[in-house]
Amino acid sequence: MPRYRWRTRLRTHLPFALLPLAPKGTKDCGAHEWYRSSPDLYLCYHCTAGHKQQTP
Repeated sequence: MPRYRWRTRLRTHLPFALLPLAPKGTKDCGAHEWYRSSPDLYLCYHCTAGHKQQTP
């Protein structure tokens, strides 16, 4: 199982107030899955190291 996937699954089932109990991983997960955080910034669901800027 790729790194941090169990933590992401746990985060999807926790109420918002309990998310700090299962924070994103600090190291690179190695297999990013992106979501749009702002109009020109994408973040990884699994780790804090993963981010990319939207390219024109």
